[in-house]
Amino acid sequence: MVVALALGALFNAAAMKKTALDMPFGAARDLRLALVGPLASLSHWSLLDRPAEWTALALGKPRPGPPPARAGSQPAAGQDDEATSGRPDGKPGKTLQERPLPKPYKGHPMRLYIAGDSMMGLPGMALTNLAGKTKLVKTLLDYRISTGLCRPDAFDWPAQLRAQVKAFHPGAVAVMFGANDNQGVETPSGEVYQFGSRGWKKEYRRRVEEVVAVLYRGGVRRVYWIGQPVMPDSSYDAQVRLINEIFRGVAEKTTGVHYIDAYRLLSKGGRYTQYLPDAGGAIVQVREQDGEHLTYAGGLIVAQAVLDAVESEWFPDGGDARRTPPPASPKPTGAATPEG
Repeated sequence: MVVALALGALFNAAAMKKTALDMPFGAARDLRLALVGPLASLSHWSLLDRPAEWTALALGKPRPGPPPARAGSQPAAGQDDEATSGRPDGKPGKTLQERPLPKPYKGHPMRLYIAGDSMMGLPGMALTNLAGKTKLVKTLLDYRISTGLCRPDAFDWPAQLRAQVKAFHPGAVAVMFGANDNQGVETPSGEVYQFGSRGWKKEYRRRVEEVVAVLYRGGVRRVYWIGQPVMPDSSYDAQVRLINEIFRGVAEKTTGVHYIDAYRLLSKGGRYTQYLPDAGGAIVQVREQDGEHLTYAGGLIVAQAVLDAVESEWFPDGGDARRTPPPASPKPTGAATPEG
């Protein structure tokens, strides 16, 4: 029995290590890693982790072990050569985000990539449906549950954004993160900071700036950053407000980033509520039974605010801009499977 248990642990050591790595930073995680880390190394070098990998590969599932090590951090928005262009006289040129936006028209829509954690699910669907009605906005919805910016070891959003932007070539991106980010972070140098500390705020702001930089290097012209809504639990709500302050601060100091205040949109005088009037004045339920996630009606309120911001910049002339296509405009390149 002891031999069977030992072999079973060796065969599953990689999965056990991944489970330990996914735990919040702290003493419990450190203890678990201290126990399973050597076991995972022994399993790897003795090739006992291969059967689990082969089984996962055959079934089309992710490998059971931890993801590969993440590449080093990227420069912040506006600090790379692709985001700006110099002029022949040596003076700095306008960034891509400062230049006039191309006007979408029939046959040449503006591409909008929609990304985030589970809180973006129904708002993203609502935004996809609203954008589709304009016939001038093509969307790609990409939300992942239990993800965020604090734990790239669990899901690497900068890498995901980089790949999707390269494939879809969006002119604008709407993002919504933060619901799962009320936890510690580990800096590239290995330092761990617990949520809310001075070091945490600095590192989390760097990660928000990194997201913007990744998008800008991919040619994105506008970012619509949606904050988290008011939460029913007072301690969680205070955490959300801190995270939102960082989002708002980065948006205010970064050209082309617009903050969408979901906290204001989905609260009643700053207070939590399950019900709010919709665009037609009817009272609708805006939060799911868990009290946190949005219903489709709640997502529609957020989606309309995003679309209003998009239309104010990309369609400044209203109907005239939509009816008259500019001559000889290039068609968008790249291929992607849109949502909706």
